Amino acid sequence: MTTSSETRRFDVVVVGGGNAGISAAARLIRRGVSDVAIIEPQAVHTYRPLLSYVGGGQATLRDAERTQRSVTPESATWLRDSVTSVDAVRRTVRCASGIVAGYRDLVLGVGLVPDSDAMPGIGEAIDDPSVTSNYLDRAEKTWELVSSMPRGGRAVFTVPRSPVSCTGTTLKPLFLAAAHWERTGILPTLDITLVVDRPALLGVDNLDARLFARLDELGIRVLLDTGVQLHPGGRRVTATSAHHTEELEFDMLHVVPPFRGPSMIEESGLAGDQEHGLIDIDPHTLRHRTHPEVWAIGDGAAIATDPSGGGLRRQVEILTDNVLAARDGGTMRDYDGYTVAPITTASHRLIAAEFDRDGNVASSLPSFVDPLKPRRSAWAFDRYVLPRLYWNLILRGRV
Repeated sequence: MTTSSETRRFDVVVVGGGNAGISAAARLIRRGVSDVAIIEPQAVHTYRPLLSYVGGGQATLRDAERTQRSVTPESATWLRDSVTSVDAVRRTVRCASGIVAGYRDLVLGVGLVPDSDAMPGIGEAIDDPSVTSNYLDRAEKTWELVSSMPRGGRAVFTVPRSPVSCTGTTLKPLFLAAAHWERTGILPTLDITLVVDRPALLGVDNLDARLFARLDELGIRVLLDTGVQLHPGGRRVTATSAHHTEELEFDMLHVVPPFRGPSMIEESGLAGDQEHGLIDIDPHTLRHRTHPEVWAIGDGAAIATDPSGGGLRRQVEILTDNVLAARDGGTMRDYDGYTVAPITTASHRLIAAEFDRDGNVASSLPSFVDPLKPRRSAWAFDRYVLPRLYWNLILRGRV
């Protein structure tokens, strides 16, 4: 990492080199913005939706990773650094190395970080041999635990309160594990509990009904509106709701912790009144409510819908148009909260549920096709086609 106190100025500074940051930078460059900097400390870029398949034994970690250099647009300046603060009044970003980057427009694609205050002990618990999480870079460990589950074993899976990156994806580890256990014949012997820290699964009535039916078919017990307290090393969790407390013992725990925005967002005054440190943007224009030169997309932004990769593609397109429209005094586009919940319900079946921020199904399929039916074609697209589109088109700002 560079150590410097120099000040550098750019037309656009993008914070975050994940899906949001790289695809937004690439699209802006394709639209003629020539002086773009991307601030990202990691040397490896991960296509995170594929981690569910790594954890389910259907992909390898190598399939999900590329070097950060290979996905960064050639004409962009990559600052391999971490942002420590944003001064939205002076239009500058300060990095851990001491570099200060000035901007005309700032695009934040910062994502989310685990909220250890909301789930004490997560750092210790994740190192336990029986605890794993695809969301905490343990996808290979997930598959080890799934594939070694003994007959008569006990498994617990969790879904946190929002925000989280694509609530639908938090159900994939459970369904893919159950598919493996069904194939090996041990599923009927297992005690499986899904603990959901929210009143519904996705909040889309027809979709939730189908998911509950499938969970019942697999013999999985569901606890709604229930939080989880960890006991590192104890192979048990305490599940607590407003009316009930229960100790759940396990041989395998897949935990999706609660998340929040990076601390520098609140410390820089960019969260406003938003809960959990999310960036306070207008969810329709993706522009900051207080600082008009600041824009945000993705998991760390208050987009008022369930975040997803499919929704992010729409956000990137609208953000690019709106940044340029704001510069030219044009009319800005509206983001309706479109999102996608790709949920595997069997080994090779997936529901590609599309809906808006009001929970209305917004399918891109023909009207005569059931949009919530699990399909092999949807699974194949999610597992094989979409990763290729991601590496070759999405990150290059082409779709």
